[in-house]
Amino acid sequence: MEMLRQRVPLWSPSADAAAARVHRATRGQVRVLTHGDTPALHRLLATDPVAHVSVTTTVRARQSAGPGRGRNSAVVMGIDGENGLEAACWAGSNIIPVAATPEQAELFGVAVGALRRRVASIYGEAEAAVELYDATGWTDARDVRPEQPLMSMTEPSPIPPLPTARLSVPEDFSRVEKASAAMFTEELGFSPYAQGASQYRERVRGLIDAGHSIIAEDPQTGEIAFKAEFGAVSPDVVQIQGVWVRPSFRGQGLAAPGMAAVVEHGLRLAPTVSLYVNSYNTAAIRTYQRVGFTQVGTFATILF
Repeated sequence: MEMLRQRVPLWSPSADAAAARVHRATRGQVRVLTHGDTPALHRLLATDPVAHVSVTTTVRARQSAGPGRGRNSAVVMGIDGENGLEAACWAGSNIIPVAATPEQAELFGVAVGALRRRVASIYGEAEAAVELYDATGWTDARDVRPEQPLMSMTEPSPIPPLPTARLSVPEDFSRVEKASAAMFTEELGFSPYAQGASQYRERVRGLIDAGHSIIAEDPQTGEIAFKAEFGAVSPDVVQIQGVWVRPSFRGQGLAAPGMAAVVEHGLRLAPTVSLYVNSYNTAAIRTYQRVGFTQVGTFATILF
């Protein structure tokens, strides 16, 4: 499908305008879901709880498949088949295809391009995410990561967990924020504060308050030596994000027992713990394999 290449837009339309644009751009093949589609969306998400945990977590929090409130609120788009909802796509600050074939992902990409929504990333199952991005017609991706092993485990690690690893508490906020910002900058190449300092601090504080932030401290200095978070939590799956070892502690065997402790905490929340990792990060992949993770799929991420 030929499209005029363009830059990612700087604003987002209202929900009503979004529905009209999606219908027009795809000739009615894609639609914006409504509250009445919530049960069907949950059934679709349940077909692969590990791959879909991010969208599952957000839809459960909103308690609806329908558009959120406000001009910049996310919408969920869907494609119907003979048996009802066949594929979906979360469209907010991140774009996430759900159970989409390459052909369906292309339609979602056309719809996303028509939405003129400002986004931070496209991610999800690799083939669908890349196909969706190509169909948007956008040109200004900052980074394309086409192969990210999606890994999971359901049993405690055979590696003894790091004994000093613990859940963060509100009093840890300033140190957790500093460590999180350092990890973000190292991973993505720019400061998280560039996209809104108050929103970023609120996100870090929310993870602490929810019991989804884990740290281990240097007993000598009190600095955070290791950290990780649970970025998405559903009744079935916990997804780990933000794994970071302070540079001065790298190479000292901290990562594997630290991750074993994270898995131990995660299995208290859900029966499966998952993560995805860049394919070029071979050291991290080897560590995760030692901890007990096995690959169950492949993700891709396009960053803007």
